[in-house]
Amino acid sequence: MNADRLLASLPRQWQGQLTPLAGGYTNRCWRLDTTGGSYWLRLGCDHPALLGIDRSLELRAHTAAAEAGLAPVIHYSRPEQGLLILDWLDESDWCGREPDLPRLMTRVARLHRINIELPLLDLAAQADHYLQQLTPLAPELAVFVPHFASPALNPAFTPVFCHHDLNAANLLGERPWLLDWEYAARGDAAFELAVIADSFELNPEQERALLTAYGAAGGLLDERRFQLRRPWVQWLTALWAALQYRRDPAQRYLALQQRALTRLSQALTFIELN
Repeated sequence: MNADRLLASLPRQWQGQLTPLAGGYTNRCWRLDTTGGSYWLRLGCDHPALLGIDRSLELRAHTAAAEAGLAPVIHYSRPEQGLLILDWLDESDWCGREPDLPRLMTRVARLHRINIELPLLDLAAQADHYLQQLTPLAPELAVFVPHFASPALNPAFTPVFCHHDLNAANLLGERPWLLDWEYAARGDAAFELAVIADSFELNPEQERALLTAYGAAGGLLDERRFQLRRPWVQWLTALWAALQYRRDPAQRYLALQQRALTRLSQALTFIELN
């Protein structure tokens, strides 16, 4: 849907001017300027279920996070299109900056304490969802499949409300605001923190600081389980990128897959040596 058709489809109060925004691997975003103010508008990707996205669950999770002051308030939505209108927040994301781990962990620990009924994100089931669509599987991916059936990489945990995609681009401003709730569900806090560590390319000392800050904010997590979730971050990233590349052979997806597989090998080696 182009910008003119999208604008025409909105209720009268949302009529105005759309300015396209850069960024994002799948969704399309605009700044929407109306007589009532400025807003951020997102239109979701086609066929979200192929990526494991349930728009009704995303809306429920985002709403709960907004009520807790962790995410911007939703002013208008059409879940069937992945359409959201939020306030325009004239703040920068955390890409390319040194993360304020204590501040971020205060927000994350608060998120993990929210009591909400959502499905459990089963990492193995999510991976299998991607693998089924990637059949026949390329050799560079197939070699890793047996690792993830190991009990060692599937530790027990108590589920909490997780965002599951807290990369630097989804953190906005000094609070920070937590954006993009497409993969939110109940899950393992260790996976949540492993995603953050990967996004900011934290070194071992910074990883310890991450866990310390999470504990100081009231979170409970041991370092071993955190390390066991590192391969899952890379594995799901690699499969997601491979699926996107199969649908749209853009170089950025291939580069993302290759980077994830390199980091996956390193993470598995670290676990074997420790």
